[in-house]
Amino acid sequence: MSAGQKSDRTDTAYAAKAHELSLKNRNWLRHGKGTTAGKIDEMLLDGATIEQMAKRAKTTKAAVSVHLTHLRKEHKLAIVKKDGVYRYDVKQAK
Repeated sequence: MSAGQKSDRTDTAYAAKAHELSLKNRNWLRHGKGTTAGKIDEMLLDGATIEQMAKRAKTTKAAVSVHLTHLRKEHKLAIVKKDGVYRYDVKQAK
């Protein structure tokens, strides 16, 4: 058995919300799991180039760029680009 952490309540509340969204086939950003947006959201967790995102999401590079803008403006998420690879800047979220 593991020891309790101060963040256990917060982490459990997050997991409960994620589970609720999962049952509705939505991700944490409320985008559909199998949609272009949902696929791009997921790829940004590990990092990907515009070309990789377009190929895996079966869309255009322009559509990927539009979604990145949506994430920045509407969701207020920080996305960084390093060596052509885009990913969420989770450090800035604190």
